[in-house]
Formats: sequence, C-alpha cells, structure tokens
Amino acid sequence: MILPAIRGYIGETVYYITNLKFKDLAVLVNRRSSEELYKSGLLKEALQRSLTDNYLKIKDYILKHHDHFFNAMVLAVYDGDPQWREVRYEVGDVMYGNVGLLELNGNEQIFPLDGQHRLEGIKAALKESKKYENDTVPIMLIGHENSSTGMAKSRRIFSILNRYAKPVGKGDIIALDEDDIVAIVTRWLLESHKLFIDNRIKISNSKSIPTTDKSSFTTLMTLYDCHDELFKAYHLRETDKLLSNEKLKDYKRARPDDSEIKAFYDFTKSFWDEMRDSFSELKEFINDKSNESALKYRPVGEGGNLFFRPVGLLPFVSAVSQIMTTQKNYDYKTIINNYASFLDRNVSSDYWAKILWDTSSKKMLVRNGSITKYLLIEMYSSDILAPKDRNKMVERFVQLFGLANKNEAEEQIRLRYNNRIAQ
Repeated sequence: MILPAIRGYIGETVYYITNLKFKDLAVLVNRRSSEELYKSGLLKEALQRSLTDNYLKIKDYILKHHDHFFNAMVLAVYDGDPQWREVRYEVGDVMYGNVGLLELNGNEQIFPLDGQHRLEGIKAALKESKKYENDTVPIMLIGHENSSTGMAKSRRIFSILNRYAKPVGKGDIIALDEDDIVAIVTRWLLESHKLFIDNRIKISNSKSIPTTDKSSFTTLMTLYDCHDELFKAYHLRETDKLLSNEKLKDYKRARPDDSEIKAFYDFTKSFWDEMRDSFSELKEFINDKSNESALKYRPVGEGGNLFFRPVGLLPFVSAVSQIMTTQKNYDYKTIINNYASFLDRNVSSDYWAKILWDTSSKKMLVRNGSITKYLLIEMYSSDILAPKDRNKMVERFVQLFGLANKNEAEEQIRLRYNNRIAQ
C-alpha cells in the first residue's frame, strides 16, 4: 500500500500524517495496544480492560449519523519494510519538502496508541454494514521498536496522549452539540425566552454562581439539567416509555427530526412561561433591566430565593417532572400553580434550615439536592414517592438533624411540611 503523507517530527519522534479508508484501517491495524506495550501478562490484561463498551456507542454513531467525523488516530508501526519517498517541489523561490509517499509492504505490525475505541467502533460498524467502508480517517503514524526501550517510549507516548487530553467541558458541549435534543432546545430558549435572554444565564462549566454575579438567573449547566428532567416527562407523554438515565444518554446521541425538536421546545417554553406567570419574583426579575437584577433574590450572606439557587431550582423542576411521570398527568400548569400556593421560597427560612441553608455559617448547603427533591414531592403529595426514595429521604433527615430514629424523622417531616396540599 502506498500512502500520500506529510513527514514531521516532535522532539525526537518522527511521524507521518496520512489517512486510511475504514476498510483498510480494519485490516492493517492488526495488533492491540495491550499486546505491544508490556511483556507482563497481568499488565496486558489490565490495559485491555480499559477498552470499555464505549466502542459500541461509536459504532452506533457511525451507522446512525450520515455526517459522522473523527479526530486523528495515532498508530505505532514496527516490522515490515516501510519506505519513504520524498517529493520536493518549488513555489516561487521556496523549496518545499517533507511531502511524499509512504510505502508499506503488508508485513508491518500496527497498533493504536490513541484511538483504540474508535478503531473497535469502526470494525464493529463494518461488520454490520459496508456502507461507509470507503470513508477515510486521519492517521498519524510513528515508529515503534519492539524492545524494552521501544516499549518504554511507546508507553510514554500512550500515557501522555491520554493524560493531557482534556475532556470538553459539559458547558461547552451544551453550547455546541447538534445531536442532543436537550442541548439544542436549551440554546433555542437562551435566544428566545425572556427569563434567559440578555445574559441572564451564567455560561460556564460550573453549576455554581459566583457571589460577584448579580444578574444571572441560573447557570447553563443547571438549566440544561432542568431540561433533561423535563424531557423524561415529555418523552413519556409522547411514547408512553420512561427513559432511564442511561437510555436518555443514548437517546441524545442521535439528532431527532426537527418536528420533535420543535415540539420539545414548545413544551419547555410553555413550562417556563407558567413558572414566570405563577411566581411573581420571576416576572419582576424579567422586568428589571438593571445590572443587578438578581441581587435581591441572591444576596450575599443570605439564602435568597429558592429558584435563584441552582441547588434549589433543579430539585424543584425534577420534582415537577417526577410528579408528572409518576401520575402520568402532564398538566404541569396545575402542579406549578399548586406549589405557588404554599411553597416557601425563602432559603434562609426554617423551612430549609440544615437542608439548603447552614444557619451558623450563613452558607448554602449544596449536597442535599436529592432530599430537597424528595421533600418537595412529599409536600405536594405523600402518595408519589417510591418506598425506596421515601426511605432515603427519612434516613437523610435522621443524619442531617441528628435524630434518634426514623420515627422521629417521620414526625419532624410531618410537622415541618404540614402545609402540603391534599391530593
């Protein structure tokens, strides 16, 4: 095989950049990293276990997305007789080299230093369909010496490629993903809904809002997670199928029809419209055009408003979604209106002490999202929580308040939240 390539080097390592068709890649890359980087059988096994079933998701990505794309794979080569034939050419008065043909005789041993999941995903896709066998993937080839010294160098490159590869932050994915229906709808709402436009959402890779932020309603990541919860209710309404968290992740890997995206957008927009109309603080926040529109709802040294704290907003939306999915009653307007009639949104109040607000340190408690959701559901109706979730809520109440047993916790919950509505 003769491959057009560009030759270069980094440090003491020479590399060649080319591309290979999927079908050729599946044949040529005939070794595994675990077989080539160690002599120890135990270490080979440990490295092989790092090949997770994520390659199956890559296979599905290839087969389900006509417009799929990959970044370059790094392959190590030894044995055979690779030959480099450089082609030099002149443009104007400048001579250009390092471009040429790399010839492989077929006896080379090739294994991935970076991209083994992509490789296995491609191989799995080709077993199901030959449709994309002529697609090409960018390749970087480097030499490997099959010795202790050569193994050490290749292991170093392998670890560097993995250690210093920084994953894309969740906030960046939300801002860019064109397949994830929740990310798409979140972006649409950022550009259209008055609760979110004009920089009212904190764009970052963190769920927390800095104390210096006086204008944001919530964070991008919190808003996305809220829409994740709402999508579960929306999908159940449309299909009568409840998505687990894992199935939801898989569902969001493939872009649905534009009509479904629009329908979910309408669902979420109507939800936030109802939130705005039911809770006066949200309407006042929208109408405040100052640079400190969120300050009165999130003052320094005070708990502020439940909805202006990410640790309060997400559990509330999760509670509404769970009520909808459990009762299969998708009238979120009624649910929201009922909450508006009794819910204490002052985080500094006794209602939320030791759950969301530390009365001693005057700081937010950010690790009680689950019990907050469970309590919100319990306030709405005592018939909705599954027994295991209710038990978690009671056990957590025992821990937070230093109670003697679950019976005491049950009594405290009843006394503390006795203003829930009757269903």
